[in-house]
Amino acid sequence: MNRYPQAPSLAVALALFGSIAAASAQNVENGRHLSERWCVECHAIGPTPGKSKAQSFAAIAAKEKITAEMIASFLRLPHATMPNVPLRGNDAQDIAAFIMGMKK
Repeated sequence: MNRYPQAPSLAVALALFGSIAAASAQNVENGRHLSERWCVECHAIGPTPGKSKAQSFAAIAAKEKITAEMIASFLRLPHATMPNVPLRGNDAQDIAAFIMGMKK
């Protein structure tokens, strides 16, 4: 009798996690690229706050209860204070992953 019946499941989960982490890195890079294109005019998108019209990405990431899902949802909705940028596909998730990568 197998004393560790979940061991094969754990091995599969770890293998999948590795491929997910690789995909996330690519998404973060796309998020950085999109941020440089659309967000940098108003937000400091790097780790240093700088002078910006709106909250820096580092300050957004530092919020205690913020999640990538919250950021992505916010980006998909129109807001009076933000321009309407043409986000398609997973762009909002990619930008959110880039922002959350600054969380300390």
